[in-house]
Amino acid sequence: MPDEPKVIPLNEFLEAGFKDAFGMTIDEAREKGVCVQCKKPPVFYSEAGRREYMLNSALCEPCFDDMFKEE
Repeated sequence: MPDEPKVIPLNEFLEAGFKDAFGMTIDEAREKGVCVQCKKPPVFYSEAGRREYMLNSALCEPCFDDMFKEE
């Protein structure tokens, strides 16, 4: 009988992905008070950008916009 695939909780999966991609986790970026991508204090120009950093990605608004810009 084949081995069952390992189930990884979503939070662990995301944290590992951020660590691989940015060199730190979301929680580490927030604890240091920096953007996970640019490693600088986060910059926001809207409440939505501040919420995105605090509740989701730990990306400052300029980095988030750059990452998800339409081409």
